[in-house]
Amino acid sequence: MNIFQRNVNKVVVMAVIAASFSSIFVRLTEAPPIAIGFYRLTFAWPIFAIITFGWHRAELTGLSRKKVAGCALAGIFLAGHFFSWFTGVGHTSVASATVLAMMHPLIILILSVLLWRERTNKKAIFGVVIAFVGGVIVSGGDYSISLSALFGDLMSFLAAFFMALYLITGNKFRTGISAAVYVFLVFSFCWVAFGAGMLITSTPFTGYSFQDIFWIFMMSMVCQIGAHAVFNWCLGYTTALYVATCENLETFIATAMAALLFVEIPTVSQAIGGLIIVAGVMYYTRHEQINANVDES
Repeated sequence: MNIFQRNVNKVVVMAVIAASFSSIFVRLTEAPPIAIGFYRLTFAWPIFAIITFGWHRAELTGLSRKKVAGCALAGIFLAGHFFSWFTGVGHTSVASATVLAMMHPLIILILSVLLWRERTNKKAIFGVVIAFVGGVIVSGGDYSISLSALFGDLMSFLAAFFMALYLITGNKFRTGISAAVYVFLVFSFCWVAFGAGMLITSTPFTGYSFQDIFWIFMMSMVCQIGAHAVFNWCLGYTTALYVATCENLETFIATAMAALLFVEIPTVSQAIGGLIIVAGVMYYTRHEQINANVDES
């Protein structure tokens, strides 16, 4: 066991801090959301390619078409998440965007019950209701500020919806695929989706300022590799509950950084609604894990 495995819980916290910089980097660049997504993947892709082709080539070439198709679908959903998230951050506050985008566990529950008739417990449903009330409070307060802020809230919630679809797809197709290969394929198809989107929308591939490219590169290294890739690695050495609980810290860290860097102080409705959403998500996550442990015993 190496030093990272022995300190995996600390690594998770560091990854959460890295993820918290995403909204800050988006605010610091003037490039359109679709270009941010394309170049974020462009800078990170070679690193994942080297790891995959260097140590997992046999596994990659041996995957079935069904597995590859599943990774492609997950990559498209991830592209939808990134695009919605970047757009949302550009229109609403960092506090609102971050807390609304973290509602994906609740959307997974709703989709699981409605589409697959999966059973859940009343306490988990109560957590969904709590978070939904918080979302209404946040969006209602932002609507009073401007329609642009409300649009940003809706895009941030859409980002949570796409993240839910991404995680559901991964849960269905990832079985039997190593984390390295899965991440490489998903990021590859996500990159292709962004590239196709730029062609369809006639978004230029060049002409961006050095400042834009620099902040997107930082986002790629800090958030794509230092957060998302690390989260996938950590799940092999700690519990999903611990990772999910720590991810809730992102809202508070990102909000604090936005307050310091952009003097973006949360309104009363954003603060109250955000705290209610975090409480609802944590309550749901906690009781879903307890329910899962009971089912396994």
